[in-house]
Amino acid sequence: MEKKIVFYVSFAAALIAFSCTLFMGFCMLRAGPCIKLQPSDPSGTVNEFMRPIINNPKLLLQFFTADSMFVLSYLVVFVGLFTVVVGRSRTLACIGLGAGILAALFDAIENSFFITYAKMSLNKVPLPDPALPFIYIVANLKLMGVFAAFFVLGLVWPRDNWLGKIVSGLMLLFVLVGVLSIIFQSLVEVSLLILLLGMPLFAWYFWKQARKI
Repeated sequence: MEKKIVFYVSFAAALIAFSCTLFMGFCMLRAGPCIKLQPSDPSGTVNEFMRPIINNPKLLLQFFTADSMFVLSYLVVFVGLFTVVVGRSRTLACIGLGAGILAALFDAIENSFFITYAKMSLNKVPLPDPALPFIYIVANLKLMGVFAAFFVLGLVWPRDNWLGKIVSGLMLLFVLVGVLSIIFQSLVEVSLLILLLGMPLFAWYFWKQARKI
C-alpha cells in the first residue's frame, strides 16, 4: 500500500514539475531573448547578471516561484525513482536518491539568492555586489548532483518493457548531453528539453506502477 501511495504522489509531482517548467519557459519568453532570468553560468558581466534583478524583479519572482515548486516536485520524483529501483540494488538506489537530495539542496540555495535579491530590488533596497563565483559553484554542484542521480538510477533502471527502456535511455541521454554541455554551451538547451520530455514519461511510468499494485 505504501508503494502505491508513493507512486501516485510521484505521478502528481512529475506533472507539477512539468507544468512548472512550462511556466518558467513562458516567463523567459516574456523577458525576451536578451535577458537571462537565471544567469547562473559564468558567461556575462556583473551588469548583465544584475539586469533582470534590477529591471524585472516581479517577473523574476514569478519565475523563481515556479522554480521553487519545481525543486520540491522533482525531489518527490526522485523518491519515486528510488522506489522503482530499490528492489534491484538498495546501495545504488540510495546513492541516486542522496545525489538527488543534494541537487535539490543546492538548487534551493541558488534560488534563495535570486529571490532575496529580487525582493530587495522590488523594495528599493540597495543591492550589494553579488558573490558570483559562489553562485556559479552552487549552480554547478546542483547540476553534478542531478547528473549523478540520473546516471546511477538510469543504469540500474528496470528495462523489462519498452517504456522502461525509453525512461532509462532518456535519463542516461540527459546525463551525456548535460556533461557535454560543459564544453559545448549550445547543448544546455538540449539537456533542458530532454528533462522536460522526461517528466511526463516519469508520470506515466509511476501511474502504471501504481495501477499494478
